[in-house]
Amino acid sequence: MLALAGGLAALPAVAGAQTLTPPIHEPDDVAGNRKIAGYASIGYELAGLDVFPELVFAARGDSNVFADDTRRRSDIALSLAPKITARRLTRSSRTTLEADARISRFGSLASQDSNEFAASASYTRFAGAGDSITASTSYRREVVQRGTAENDLPFGDPLIRRAIQAAMQGHKRFNRLAIDGAARFVRMRYEEARLGNGLAIDQSFRNGERYAAQLTASYELSGRTTLFAGGSYDHFDYRMSPALTNRDADAWSAAAGISYEVSRVLIVQLALGERQYDFVDPALGQFSGLSIAGQLRYFPTRLLSIRGSIEQTSTTSPYDLVGAVTLTTARIEGEYEMRRALSWVGKVQFTAEDYGPKDYSARILSISAGPRWRLNRWLSADATLGHDRRFTQGIAPFPHYSRTYALLTITLTR
Repeated sequence: MLALAGGLAALPAVAGAQTLTPPIHEPDDVAGNRKIAGYASIGYELAGLDVFPELVFAARGDSNVFADDTRRRSDIALSLAPKITARRLTRSSRTTLEADARISRFGSLASQDSNEFAASASYTRFAGAGDSITASTSYRREVVQRGTAENDLPFGDPLIRRAIQAAMQGHKRFNRLAIDGAARFVRMRYEEARLGNGLAIDQSFRNGERYAAQLTASYELSGRTTLFAGGSYDHFDYRMSPALTNRDADAWSAAAGISYEVSRVLIVQLALGERQYDFVDPALGQFSGLSIAGQLRYFPTRLLSIRGSIEQTSTTSPYDLVGAVTLTTARIEGEYEMRRALSWVGKVQFTAEDYGPKDYSARILSISAGPRWRLNRWLSADATLGHDRRFTQGIAPFPHYSRTYALLTITLTR
C-alpha cells in the first residue's frame, strides 16, 4: 500500500534495495504474524475470490514539510486511502490483485496536495517441496519523499513519479541446496514540477529504465547453520538529454555469508562482499566499496517480535547528475502485543548516503513509535510519533534538517 506515515525509507518500493540474503520463514504464532481471533479480517467471497476492502483515514502534523531547516514550514495534512485486495489460493497456486489510492490535502500549503494511485497483480505457482515461481506486475503514481537522495527539489510542488514494474522470481530446492532468483524491469517517468512562482520545471531528465537480476544460493550445513552466497546486477538506462552526458550505468554486487539459528527464537544472517558502479561513459569512472547485507529475527516471547535488516542500493545522484550514490540502510523494528486489542510498535532506522567520488555525504536517523488499537474486526487505529534528522558532511548541495511528526490513522476493513 502507498505509505501513509511518510517516514524516511531508504527508497520507495520501485528502487529495489538489495539484501543478497536467503528468505527467512518466520513462525506464524508471533507478534506481527499472528491472526488474533475476533480481530482478523474475514472479507467477502466473490466469484471464487476472497475480497478484502479497506478504507484508511489519516491526519499527519509535520514540523518541517519541505525537509529544509532554512525554510521550515509546518502544516497538517489529511489523507483518505481506499484499498481493495482480492486473493485466490489453491493447493497449486496463489493469485493476488490489489488496487489502492491516497488523496492528501494540506491545511495551508495547498501546493503540496497530491493524488497517488497503485495497482498490482501477481501469480504464484507452487511445486513440490516448497518450490515456487512468481510473476508480478504493478503500476504506481507516487510522491517521491523529500529530504532523500531521490528528491533534490527544495521547494515547489511534490516530485511525482509514475512507475511500471514487471518481475519474476523463483525458489528451487535440491535437498540441502536452495536457489532463489529474481529478475525485474522498471520504467520510470517523472511529471513536471512547479516552483513557488508557478514556473514549471521539466523533470523528464530523470526518466529511465532499470533492469535488475539477482541470484542467491544457500546450503544447509546443519539444522541451524546455512552458508549462502549471492550476486546482483542492475543496468540503468537514462533518457538522453542534450544538456547532460550519457549517464547510463551498470551496478554489480556480490556477497557471501552465514545464516545461524541461535535458537528457535533467534535467527541471524550476515553477508559481506564487494559492490561496484560503472558508468558507460569512461570519463565518469567507476566506484566501488563494501557490500553488506543482513537480517535479524528475535522472538523472545510469543508477544514480542524484533526484526532487523541491513540493505543497500545504488543509483545515479540527482545532485551532480554524473555521480553515484550508495544508500546503506540499517533498520530495527519491534512489536509488543500488550493485550489482544493493543500492540506497541516502534522503529529505528539509519541510512548512510555516500556520493561516489564527491567529498560530501549524509546520514539520516529516523525514530518512530506508537500504539496500535484493534477495536473490533472492522475497526483499528494507529498513533505514531516520529522524528527524522539528516546530518551532512562536507560542502553538500543539500541541506541538513530535522523534523517531528505525529500521525493518527483509522482503518475500516472487512
